[in-house]
Amino acid sequence: MDFKLSNGFFDLCVNISNNDPVHLKNVLLRLHQMGYRTVALNQILHENVFDDKKKKKNDESKESSSMVPNPIDVSKLNKEFEGKLHILNRITFICSNSTKTHAVAYSANLKKYDLYAIAPTNDDMLQFACTQINADLITIRPSVSGVKMKRKHYQQAVERGLSFEIQYADLLKPETRKMAIYYAHWFYTYGRSMSVIVSSGAYDASYIRNPYDIINLGSLLGLSEEKSKAAILKQSQLLILRAERRRCGKAVFTVEFTEELTEESSEESSEEDMLVEECL
Repeated sequence: MDFKLSNGFFDLCVNISNNDPVHLKNVLLRLHQMGYRTVALNQILHENVFDDKKKKKNDESKESSSMVPNPIDVSKLNKEFEGKLHILNRITFICSNSTKTHAVAYSANLKKYDLYAIAPTNDDMLQFACTQINADLITIRPSVSGVKMKRKHYQQAVERGLSFEIQYADLLKPETRKMAIYYAHWFYTYGRSMSVIVSSGAYDASYIRNPYDIINLGSLLGLSEEKSKAAILKQSQLLILRAERRRCGKAVFTVEFTEELTEESSEESSEEDMLVEECL
């Protein structure tokens, strides 16, 4: 299996708000103009879809596949933006009940996504996400209040290879800004902001910001300049590598960097090399 990694900036949560291809292309053009080189188009799955259907025990796999949507076809977009953007598929499951994550795990459609994020809506689900779920990313939505995390659960999540996400679009909205900052400071309090990525969470091109503006914003989020830069570069690369390992198991795949590595970036790639070796 061949797998390409870009040395450019990453935005691993661009929300798909409608089926308007012109709107989506405008967003992608904006991302490229701002200096991003790898982006993930995010589709949201809410646990309510499982409440609307009664699953038959012997047909669980078929039923769960029908409720997890197919990812949008990015092959044409990747061809159109070849040499400019590498476009991935992501799904985010908003969930309060751990049993429903098992149904998602049975879905054949899940493996079609490059990234699988979980958005827990209560303490129990957050603990389960940190300690057991086979996902790539944990994102805490600012609309959820009263959720608490323990230091040991954060550390367990990091040890298991999960990342945590900050979406800066939440900082641009007055109604979500306060909680977004609060949860961002969690990551520093419980784990010194280890394994944290920053993505836009944008539905529209107007929410996309220059990567260097995001790096400067890091101090507001409890991130040093170094960790702010890593959140849209190195940590995002590691997240994609770990996600590929989850999808492929112990398969063999090659990692190709799309630009020649500098001495500085070569040093930062040591963790990626270790991850690749684990997959061989």
